[in-house]
Formats: sequence, C-alpha cells, structure tokens
Amino acid sequence: MIGHDPYFIANPDAIETPAMVVFEAQVDANIAVLCEMVGGGGNLMAHVKTHKSEAVTRKQLAAGIAGFKCATLRELEMALDAGAQEAILAYPMVQRLKVDRFAQIADAHTQARVYATAGDMGHVEALAAAAAGRERPFLVMLDLDVGMHRTGVAPGGAAEQIYAAIHNTQGLQVAGLHAYDGHEHFQDPEGRAGAAQKHIDDLKALQARLQAAGMPVPRVVAGGSFSFAYYARTEGFHGSPGTVVYWDINGTSRLPDLDFRWAAMVLCQVVERHPEQQTITTDLGVKAIAADPPLDSRARLLGHMEAQLILQNEEHGVFLWQGQDLPAVGDYLLAIPGHVCPTAIRYPGSFVVDAEGAVVDYYPHTSRDRQ
Repeated sequence: MIGHDPYFIANPDAIETPAMVVFEAQVDANIAVLCEMVGGGGNLMAHVKTHKSEAVTRKQLAAGIAGFKCATLRELEMALDAGAQEAILAYPMVQRLKVDRFAQIADAHTQARVYATAGDMGHVEALAAAAAGRERPFLVMLDLDVGMHRTGVAPGGAAEQIYAAIHNTQGLQVAGLHAYDGHEHFQDPEGRAGAAQKHIDDLKALQARLQAAGMPVPRVVAGGSFSFAYYARTEGFHGSPGTVVYWDINGTSRLPDLDFRWAAMVLCQVVERHPEQQTITTDLGVKAIAADPPLDSRARLLGHMEAQLILQNEEHGVFLWQGQDLPAVGDYLLAIPGHVCPTAIRYPGSFVVDAEGAVVDYYPHTSRDRQ
C-alpha cells in the first residue's frame, strides 16, 4: 500500500513501473472547479493536449464543457469521436496531406463545427486549395499573436487583411478569432487579470473593426491555463484551459491561489540506494517523465517534497535524499510531474485509481500518436 492521504494505491505490485496513474476523485474535482470558476463549462473550449484521453474528454463533455482545442489532427479526431460539437485545430496547416486529412475528419463529423486556424496568407492558400470543389466550406479562425511570437498575426492591419482574405475566399468561411497568451506568467492574480484584460480589450477592438467591415466574428477563443478564466468570464468569449485537468508542479508553484489538485502522477520504484551519498536511484528516467523543465523541477516525490532530482538518464532518476532515512530498494514512490502534458505522451495510457486505492479503469491515451 502507498498512502499519502488522499492518494492511495492499494497494490502497487500489480502495476509495472514506471507507470502513469490518474486519481479519479481528483480529476473529477478539477473539472468541477474549472467549470465553477467560469460560470459553467459552456464558456470553455478546453485543450485536450494534457490528457490525450477520450475517457477524460467524455468526462469534460458530461460536465458541460462546450468544445475542445487540439494541437494535432489525432487530437481533433479524438475530441469529435467523443461527441464534441465544436473542436478547433489550433495549429496552422501548410502541408496538403494534413489539410486533406483535416477535411476527412470534418466530413466524418458533419454534426459538429470543426475549425481550422490561419495566421498567414500561406495558411489561407493551403486551405483554399484543398477546399476547391467541396460542398461544405472549411470553418477558419484567425490565429492571433498577442505576444508569444510563435504562431499567428498581430491584431492590427495585417490581421484584418488576412481575415478579409478568408472571408472572400471561395470554400472558406470566417469563424472568429483565436489567441494564446502563453508568454504571460504572472503569479499574482492582479497581474494575471491586468495582462488578460489588455488582450481582451485588443480582441474586442479587432472584433468590432471586423464586424464594422461587414464580416462576422462568431467566436473568440483565447487563453491558457494561466488566464482562461478571465476570457471565459467575458461575454462572447471562450477560455481554453489545459493543464488544470491534471495539474502539476509547474501549476502549483506559479498559480498557488488556484484550487486545483494533482491528479496524475508517475508510479516509480527505488532500484538502488547509496547511503554514503544520501541518494536513491529510481526508474524515473527521462523516458518516464517530461524533461522540458530544468532538472530539479522535473518531479517532486509525494510525501517527500524535499527530495531533489539531481541526475537523469534514459531509464534512471537519481534523487538526493538529505537529512532523512533513505527508502529501501523496492519501495514505491509517486512522482508529481513538473510538466504533466508531455509526461502523458510518454505512456500508452493511465491506470485509474479510486479513493480507496483500487485500480478501477485504464484510460488509453487515445491521441498519443500525431496521425
């Protein structure tokens, strides 16, 4: 038995490590908090990149979440297969092969509104070429760069020109605005609110100009896990949270005021111990947990938060264990990911654990593959 209330695993010997485990009660609580924060799930277009699971997608739909944002075609297909009535591919398509695949997915889900995004005339041209001769137009949202400088066009004159090009291109239909403010990392609520409000004002101004020019702007979808609530609470806008469904160390350290719980962890095991060095070696290697945070931020051990990850190879994770008795070889540990989204993709699925510690389900990571 592993027990760190409210997290229990009754029989860790039955789970081959390293393994991703999801605590069902915490997932359900996070979804409930998420919807309560914004006055209902109908104000959200949640990102599926965190969990990549059709089972979790269905949970979110059951809670009333309006639709989903996706980074890959496989995520888009998964969300629609789960029953989503709206889904956005928030990643620009240039390759004809991908646009044709997008068309196939949209055609297989005619009951849903399926959106592409474009932030450059090259994207518009790629979509237009594939849309020629189609009975149903592609729904296209304008992708805006509000400061991250990754994809999208700044919300100025060039943005209006691209939106007009979408509007005037046969086979395409303008569907609104998409913006991601992932560069804004304010810890204090006042700073977050101020940054989000600046973007909201800019988006409203652009929306008004486009509408004054005779072009509809039926959707504004914006924000991420730092800022989704501010957009979702704005009339006519939808917020796009992702990480909050599972939460992680990154979220806890940067957003301590939010009431989300760690819901996904990696079950690992001590394979060696070195008392003279005050270290333990686990099977929490680079292949077992996301490696994009700095080394000492990639994982924290539940119940032993002071232990520090100091060395990682492909299959080995060495923790400094100062000032306390070292665990024994064979002991199980639960690692809280520093960044949960790219941790999930390392596993084909997650073992689902109930409040008593029993494994009650297995959630395949349905959209783990990109295609």
